[in-house]
Amino acid sequence: MRKWFAAGELAGQPGMPSTVQGVNLRAKREGWEAQLRLGRGGGQEYNFAMLPAETQAALLARLVGDAEPQAEVAPIQAHEIALRDDISASRLTDDQRSVMTARLAFVREIERMSQVVSQQRAIMTLIGLARDGQLSPYLAARVERANDRKTADRTLSERTLKRWLADYRKQGEVGLAPARRKVDTGVPDWAPDFLRCYQRPTKPAVERAYAEFAAKYLGERPSIHQVRRFLDKLSPEARERGRYSPQELKAFKPFRRRTTKNLLPGDVYTADGHKFDSEVINPRTGKPFRPEITTTMDVRTRRVLGVSVGESENSIDVMHSLRDAIERGGMFALFYVDNGSGFANDAVREVVDRLGGEMVHALPYNSQARGLIERAHQTIWVATAKKLVSYIGADMDKHAGTKVHRISRQQLRDHGVTRLIPTLSEFMDVASVEIEDYNNRPHRGLEKIRDPQTGRMRHMSPNEAWEAARATGWEPILAPAELVCDLMRPQVVRRTLRGEINWDGNRYFLDELRHMHGEDVRIAYDVHDASRIWVRTLAGELIGEALIDGNADDYQPLNRIQKAREKLAQGQVKRGIEKIERSTGQRLELVPQPIAPSSNLLLEQQQTALEYAEQVVEHQAIQASAFTVPDNDMTRYDLWQELETRRQRGEALSEAEANWHAIYPNNPGFKAIQRMYDHFAAAEATA
Repeated sequence: MRKWFAAGELAGQPGMPSTVQGVNLRAKREGWEAQLRLGRGGGQEYNFAMLPAETQAALLARLVGDAEPQAEVAPIQAHEIALRDDISASRLTDDQRSVMTARLAFVREIERMSQVVSQQRAIMTLIGLARDGQLSPYLAARVERANDRKTADRTLSERTLKRWLADYRKQGEVGLAPARRKVDTGVPDWAPDFLRCYQRPTKPAVERAYAEFAAKYLGERPSIHQVRRFLDKLSPEARERGRYSPQELKAFKPFRRRTTKNLLPGDVYTADGHKFDSEVINPRTGKPFRPEITTTMDVRTRRVLGVSVGESENSIDVMHSLRDAIERGGMFALFYVDNGSGFANDAVREVVDRLGGEMVHALPYNSQARGLIERAHQTIWVATAKKLVSYIGADMDKHAGTKVHRISRQQLRDHGVTRLIPTLSEFMDVASVEIEDYNNRPHRGLEKIRDPQTGRMRHMSPNEAWEAARATGWEPILAPAELVCDLMRPQVVRRTLRGEINWDGNRYFLDELRHMHGEDVRIAYDVHDASRIWVRTLAGELIGEALIDGNADDYQPLNRIQKAREKLAQGQVKRGIEKIERSTGQRLELVPQPIAPSSNLLLEQQQTALEYAEQVVEHQAIQASAFTVPDNDMTRYDLWQELETRRQRGEALSEAEANWHAIYPNNPGFKAIQRMYDHFAAAEATA
């Protein structure tokens, strides 16, 4: 705030002469305190305190209306503040902060004006300017916000300004922030009774829970609006407790992320089972079933190393998946799994101990801790299931799924086979392709590299991460093949009988068992090879390999059987000739097959004919290789439709194409897929 004013600035103001000469004469006559004016033409400046009251008021109003608060003015000193809570200031809401800033603008303006006039006069000047609407745009825009009132009268008052000054000098700018009503965190008396009706696994709506609560509650009943406001005050975790299982409730809680950057490949293997969301033909029963897929993954590189397919989660499939992982990726330090029956058993733990690793089980209801393998199930197996016609997941169209189910079962009843549901071997072929594709696809959980082809940054694939680790000097520790095969074979106890052992519907023989008749032994078997079993004593000593039907001989020598078959055939021919002669009354003679004409050709002619035959065979092979039948049912049907369109247009088909085009409609799956296409076309037409 300025303290000295020149005669030119005072001329024309209320209570002052209208000319500069008149101002100078009055100042000289009344003895106003003056000083030489520096720069701007020289002359004298007069002290603000010597001016008449009405002139002072006019100058104050002009200065307040023209100037904005100066940031460098800081009249409040640190020792004057009794309490300055910076932590409280950081906890202010945006609404409280805006009111505080608006009030601070008026406090600063009063302090500026108080440098030349009294504080009381500065306050009254601001009040008058606010009443007359002469405040500067900066202050005028902050009057309503500083009052923080919802009434229409939002002006300034002496009491309000003095209270703001006192709060500021006592607590700093935090004291200018308005108080806000805190959320009532108390629990009403009726809350426990209502929550018993609301927090249920059936997840009842608020209206239904309130209706049940109102019928049972004996006290003063709250309105449903009070109930809704109470629920809004609760945290999601507290509100949804009881409506979700402990495992699902973790979706509302904070969590800790696990990083794998400090691991090496092979440090941790994780495995889990997944129920496939598509049907596959069971080779044992010929019926559709959903296979259980056990996947083993390396945690550091996200590389899928082992896969096993079975009817349900069991220790045998777990050990086969682990065996594939060890053969492909080497030994492991930790085997991180859940508490399922396929993992929490003595057979798997014994294998892990003998391999030198350690098995670690996740906590119950804590599948989030194994998010890597759970996400791999979604990426690999759920996506694969959706590629098959026999997909029966939750998001499968209801009508299409019913159609596929009905047609496939009808084909199984009529023909014993169906092309709508893949066989287990076909599924395994698809699974191997999907796993290889997953291991070669960039993974967001891995580090970024520059793509050598595009030059852009992208994430590494699991295979690239594995090779990158090997490039730094790391090498997998491979287990001896004999140890892996021995450990991965499940063992059972069976009784011998005259050198034979009955197992799984087969009979195995080992001559070394002749002296152990009627004794129990341990046998190890391979589910992929039923031709032999490995026999050990109960103490674990290997006796030998027992072969399937190892003591079985042909009932008669093969040469005698062959001669008997030839004699039987000759007798049948002779009896057939006699029957024809009796029915026709004519003599029937057998004419021997003439010698092939090629036997009379010269050597050069035979060589030419041979070369020509080779050319024909080669030409036929080229034609056959040019036309291939797809493995997928849908693609195969699309190919037949394409050939049908070409045939109708009059285009010539190759011999292989024509033969397949004529034979394929006899396939059991042709009619089923054709009906499905027609059904979808009719549905789209009606839509």
